[in-house]
Formats: sequence, structure tokens, C-alpha cells
Amino acid sequence: MKQTSTNRILFYTMLAITAIATYITINSYYTQVAIYQEKELFKLDCIANAVAYNISGDEHSRLISQFPNSDLENKVKEDSAYKMILMQISMAKMMTKIPSEISTVIKDSVSGKFKQAISTDDHDWLIELSHGAKALDTMYGKGGMIGLYESSDGYRLGALSPVFNEEGKAVGVLQVEETFDSFINQAKKQIYFNILISLAFILLIGILMFFSVKSILKRIEKLNQEKQELEQMRRELVANVSHDLRTPLASIHGYIETLLMKKDSLDEETKEKYLNTTLQSTQKLKTLVDELFELSKIESRERKLNIESFSVKELAFDVVSHFKHEAQEKGIEIAVDSSEHIPTVKADLALIDRTFQNLIGNAVKYCTEGDKINVGIREANGKVVVSISDTGSGISEEDLPHLFNRFFKGKSSKPGTGLGLAIVKGILDMHDSEYKVESKLGEGTRFTFTLNI
Repeated sequence: MKQTSTNRILFYTMLAITAIATYITINSYYTQVAIYQEKELFKLDCIANAVAYNISGDEHSRLISQFPNSDLENKVKEDSAYKMILMQISMAKMMTKIPSEISTVIKDSVSGKFKQAISTDDHDWLIELSHGAKALDTMYGKGGMIGLYESSDGYRLGALSPVFNEEGKAVGVLQVEETFDSFINQAKKQIYFNILISLAFILLIGILMFFSVKSILKRIEKLNQEKQELEQMRRELVANVSHDLRTPLASIHGYIETLLMKKDSLDEETKEKYLNTTLQSTQKLKTLVDELFELSKIESRERKLNIESFSVKELAFDVVSHFKHEAQEKGIEIAVDSSEHIPTVKADLALIDRTFQNLIGNAVKYCTEGDKINVGIREANGKVVVSISDTGSGISEEDLPHLFNRFFKGKSSKPGTGLGLAIVKGILDMHDSEYKVESKLGEGTRFTFTLNI
């Protein structure tokens, strides 16, 4: 995936997260306002019911009958019943901290209009109400909650509760109101806090989502890169295998063809020579195919680790004794240098044996008469460290970075498939081993790797 495409996807992801966060924040605000509005209406309704229950409907009716118009305002305020009802609703307002007014309302039997009788805020007597008539008309006899409605001084919400006389007849209603501005000023701190919590949660999810998308895109990019590398490796593999197969196959084909064509004219010694050469070529083919098959299993992780505890020191002695004869024939000194007490390691015995075989085999191959090979084993930092060093021809600095590549042989003319160190790398990677190679041309080479205890 191209970098421009990745950046575009990340940009649109961030844009989508921002749009979602904005939408949810706005929606959350109105949802929170609606929730707190419902809570406030319920509170007002409870106050209205409680206060209305304690008001004497008969005394309230008497005041209306005895003082039927606003001209008698001063006289009605002297009445004890008026003072009692005013005290009741004023105490209710003070105790509940309602910022707006609480009042009693009656319906004029002649005009059919609603008039305010006793109020905590406006002490005018029997003034006609300029707002809320529709709600009052609907709820006059039964009460209820009034949602937002428009009045002369802005939007209000409130609740109504009937005032009953001794006969159970509604003779008026108690109205508890609150302006929307006063309600929202009280509620906005909690609303904003809740929105902030929601927004923080959304942003956290958004950030996690952004980095998840970024991580996925990186993985896709890495997979595409690995795919390209694998394709390149496949081409190189086909080319290298074709080259390495061609030589022994041509040799086998040529000698067998010669034997068939000249079988009557060739002496037994020549025939045997041709057959031995053919056998060596088939052995090269077998080695190449076996190593290709093994490398393929290791790189595809088809080969599963069989972890067991074993003595790496004993394994080193076994492998060294296997190469002892070949080393002596070449005049090479080979030895194991290990402290007495080396803990057992946990690894795949067969694969670590193959690692020793390949590394020691390489050392023997590139050493000449008088050289020394040393297999060192020691414990350090909770691990067993194995080193295989030699005083052979060494490796050039330009070849070192490519040493573990498949089919890499450098400038060496030594026979081999070029797969041995690639197999070693695959095995050590499977064991999460730390490994390195140090070498100087003409001075020798040292391979080091670690194994878990």
C-alpha cells in the first residue's frame, strides 16, 4: 500500500472520529437537558402535590367569595386564611429552594378565565394569567406536569396539583413554576460534567480506533513488503536451484549416456570411475534437495519445536567426535572448551544438533592444515552461550551482512549448497536465540549463539 493511500485513510479515519464525537456531544447535550428536565418536572410535581394537600380548599373558596375582585387586595391580605396559605407556600418555596414562584390559581366561573389568587412572588389579588391557559384548562381538575411553554418572560416549566374542598371538589389548583433559564443554570454544571465524561470516553475510543487502524495499515504495508520480498526470493530461489541442479544433472546425464554408448569399448576401471562420479553427483543432488526441504519446513514453521532438557556440553562433544577424523586428516586441531558445571538447556535437540553440525562442518571446510577450531560453552546472564571459533581464512567485511542468505557462498570456491547458514539462522530464530558472527579476513571466524536454561 502506498504512503499516500495510508495517509488518506488515516485522515478520513480522524475526520470520521471527529464527526462522530461532535454528533454524540451535541446529541448528549440535548439528551442530558431532557433527562434533567424530566427530573425537575418530577420534583415540581412532588412539591405541588405536597403543598396542595395541606391547603384548605374551603378557606380558599371563602376568600374568593368574600373578596371577589382585585380592588379588595388590601383587605384580603389582612385575612388569617390568606396569611396561612401564603405562609405555607412561602415556606415550601424556601425549603425546596425553588427559584420561581408558587401560586394558587382559580377559574373564574363567569368569564372562564384563569386568575392568580395567592402567590409567593406577585402579591396582586385575582390578576388574570397571561400564560399557561391551555395547560391549566386541560389539567385544572386533575393536575399534572407542564413541559416547556412560552410565557411573557421566556420559557417555563411547571406542575399543577388540584386544591380540594371537604366535599372532594377541585376549587383551584396549586401551580409551581420555574423558568427554563433558572433550571438550566442549576443543571448545566452537572450536564457539562456528564458531557465531558462522555466526550473523554469517545475520544479515548477514537484514539484507540485511530491507532488500531494505523497499526492495521502498517501490518498491511509490511505484508505487502514481505510479499514483494518473498516474490523476489522465489525468483532467486528458482534461479539458484536451477543453477545448482543443472551441473550435477548434466554430469549424471553425460556419464550415463557415455556408459550406454560405449559400454562395449570401456574397460572396467573407466566404467567404475564414471559410476563413482555419477554417484557423487547424485549425492550432491540429494544433499541439495534435503536441505531445501528442511529450510522450507523451518521457514514456513511447519517444523514444530520439540522442547526438551539436555546437556549441550555432551552434544558438543558428540558432534566434535563426528568431525574428529576429517579434521585430523586435514591437520586441523578441534576441541571443546567448557567449564565443568554447565546447566542443561531447553531446546529442540535434533535442531540444535543440526546447528552444531552446520557450524562445525563449515569451520572444518574453510580451515587448512595448522588451523584450530574451538567450541566454547559457558553460562552467562541466565543463558548458555555457545561459540564456535576457528583460525581459518575468515570472511570479508562485505560478505558478512549476507552470510545467512540462502545460496550465498561469497567468493569461496568451496563446494556446498549455500543453505547451511540459512538453516542455522532459521533454527536459532525459532528458539528466540541471540546470535552473531564476527570475522576478519585471514584471521578466522567466530559464531556465537545463546540457548535458554
